[in-house]
Amino acid sequence: MKLSKISRPFLRTLPALFAGVLAWGQGLPSSGMQYLQTIAIPGWRATGSAGNANVDVMGFNPVTRFMYLADRTNHGVDVIDTRTNVVVGLLQMASNSVPNVPLVAVNLQQLAVSDGLKSVYVWDLKAPQAQPDKYDLPSTTTDGMDYDPINQTVYVITDDAPYYLVGISLPYKKITTQTVLPGSADLIKFNPVDGKIYVGLEDADNNNAGAGVAAYDPATDKITANYKIGPACPVHGIDIDPISNIAVLGCFGGTATGDMAISLADGSVLKTFVVGGTDTIVFNPNNRRFYAGAGLNTAATSGCPQSFSTTATKRTPVVGIFDASGPTGAAVREYAAACTGGGHIAGVDPITNFVYVPVSQYPADPASSSSGQNGVLVFRDSTPPAQAPVTQAQAALTAFGSSMAGGTVQFTLAGRRMRLTAAPTGITGPAAWLSVPTTVTNEFVACAVNPANGTAGCSGDLLGDPLIGSVVTLSVDSGS
Repeated sequence: MKLSKISRPFLRTLPALFAGVLAWGQGLPSSGMQYLQTIAIPGWRATGSAGNANVDVMGFNPVTRFMYLADRTNHGVDVIDTRTNVVVGLLQMASNSVPNVPLVAVNLQQLAVSDGLKSVYVWDLKAPQAQPDKYDLPSTTTDGMDYDPINQTVYVITDDAPYYLVGISLPYKKITTQTVLPGSADLIKFNPVDGKIYVGLEDADNNNAGAGVAAYDPATDKITANYKIGPACPVHGIDIDPISNIAVLGCFGGTATGDMAISLADGSVLKTFVVGGTDTIVFNPNNRRFYAGAGLNTAATSGCPQSFSTTATKRTPVVGIFDASGPTGAAVREYAAACTGGGHIAGVDPITNFVYVPVSQYPADPASSSSGQNGVLVFRDSTPPAQAPVTQAQAALTAFGSSMAGGTVQFTLAGRRMRLTAAPTGITGPAAWLSVPTTVTNEFVACAVNPANGTAGCSGDLLGDPLIGSVVTLSVDSGS
């Protein structure tokens, strides 16, 4: 059982493993990826036009079932309803903005977007007409972000030296940390296993010599590990399987080496894949598959068409599919690739298992850049869920250090909802909450604390089922 102290500001955390062991199936069926449609985006120019479909990362809100797309062509954020797969709105930003990484803090229902200049904007999705909060960062070119639900903090990196990882507390509405990174970075990911933020390092200033992954600990406000891979993998995309504690890295730039899977326990490379040239990696906790937006992929083994090029470099744009649902201790498997077009982003709705890929051209055409159409491709991954539906589960909370906190977290199916209940004891602060990885996202359940006797009552309905074998974390605000 892994124990970790994950706190900022002044939190004590008590992780525990969900009880239960899954029986694994014998192998996998087909890749399961079925092309459904292409969503047209208003304002995009004709296929082949300069600057069409200039986009960045996608972010999903499982409460409203909206997918957000950073649309640099329209200088805003497109809103796609994943129930109907149509565009329902555009969140307009400044005409000089270069939107990056729309990020939903699910428990707070807030949307954070970096403008690619110097600021991060945060909208309250419960009051969409209100003006956003604005946070100016210490240096320009805001880029990758992720949300830490334990500390309710958005972490964002800056793209110009000196490179920072900046923490923005959403409840307190202020910048709380500014930590210098060891090199240039692109995308980052919160890890519910240990509560750390893992930063994909490209180290472009040094010809990618220091490329790899750095681990930032909010409890100490320090970089606690720097796993160097080097020029073989200029890391852009990163996402994490919270059961195996394995990260898949998107190696950008069309390098000869493909994407990689590494252990976050020690940084060891577990697997090098055929697919590479990847910008974004997104993990679906429902089927435990990673999807790689590999628009610069050079491997031609997929059988997909190459994209048009006036140079000798031939690209075969695909979505790479890497599967983590094998036996405990096994490395992530490279399973298949779906043919796409000119694009480097992937997004996923884990409720429907729809995969979204914005492209400038579909299908790819080695003879012309003007054929086909642009838009957002929609695939359905028909792969079965990685675990059977949960009707009941539990996690035992184990204290660490001098803490006396403990208790049991219960998960029970109530109607069509998964109900979480817990009554932890030994609480030494005025507030407490639980962070739970589920088949949909990292979820948050608040607790009511009785300071007179140090007990708490926690109750809430989850969007998904608890991930069997992952870590649930109790956090306590010490009030200091």
